[in-house]
Amino acid sequence: MATKSPAKSAPRKPAKLPARQRGNMKPAEIKPLVMAARKAFDIQDRAGLTDGQSFDAWRHVQCMDVVGRPGLTACDHGDFQPLLAHFQTLAGDDAAAFRSLMQSGHPTDHAAPGDTREARRQLVHSIAVHLLSHIHLAEASRDQLLADAIGEHHQHQGDRPWEGSAGAQAFRCLMARKDAIEAKGAGPISIGYLIYLVRQKTRRPDLTLGRDWQAGLAERCTVTQLDQIRSTIINRIAAAEGLGAPRNRNKSQRAPQAIAARSAANLTPRHGADFL
Repeated sequence: MATKSPAKSAPRKPAKLPARQRGNMKPAEIKPLVMAARKAFDIQDRAGLTDGQSFDAWRHVQCMDVVGRPGLTACDHGDFQPLLAHFQTLAGDDAAAFRSLMQSGHPTDHAAPGDTREARRQLVHSIAVHLLSHIHLAEASRDQLLADAIGEHHQHQGDRPWEGSAGAQAFRCLMARKDAIEAKGAGPISIGYLIYLVRQKTRRPDLTLGRDWQAGLAERCTVTQLDQIRSTIINRIAAAEGLGAPRNRNKSQRAPQAIAARSAANLTPRHGADFL
C-alpha cells in the first residue's frame, strides 16, 4: 500500500520586529530639544568630549543617560525639561538650565488643578526626607549615630549633662527603631522599592527616574500620585521601624521576637550604659 507523501507546509513568515518605542512628546517639544542638543554637541565635540560619535548617536546616548529613553521620539512630555536643562548645561548655559529645571506652572497642558511643579517638588522633598533618613538610620553604625546625637546635644545644650537629657531619650527611641529594622531582617525601605511604587502608580513597568531620582520623580508623577506614594512610603517606614499602633504594623513587627527586641529591658544591655 502506497503511503501518502506529507503535505508541504507553507513557509513560515518571519517574526515581526518589536514595535519601536514611541513617547507622547509633540513635534513642538522635540524641535527645540534637537536645536539645544546640536548646540551642546558642537561645543562638546570641539572640546574633544564626544568620543568621535555622530550627532545622532551622541544624542541617543544622552537621552538614555538622562531619562532612560533611547531617543527623543521615545520620550514623554515629562522628559522635556530634564533633557532641555541637560543640553543647556553641556552647552555651558547654566543659568538657562536652572530656569528650565525650576520652571513654574503646570507640567503639561492637561495637568489637573493644583498639579504644579512647585507642589510636585514639595511632595518629592518630603518623600526624600523620610526615605533618606530611614536609610541612614538603617545603614549608619550605632557609634556614628551616638556621636551625632551627642554632638547635636552639646551644640544646643552646651555643657549640660548628656545622661537623662531629652537628647539621650530621643537616642534610645532611635535605637529602638534601628532594632526594629534589624529584627525584621529585610533591610531598609530602598530607592528600588520607590521605583517599584512609581511603576505601579504610573502603570509604566519600564519607567526609570534617571540619574537624579528626585527630579525624575517630580517630572514623571502627578501630585495625586506623589501624595499616594508618600503615604505608602511613610506607612512602610513606620512598619519597618516598629512605629504607630500595633494593629497598623506589618505582621512581622507583631511577632514575639520583634516585640522582645524593642523592649526596654533589652535596650540597655544591647547598647551599653554609655548610650543612656
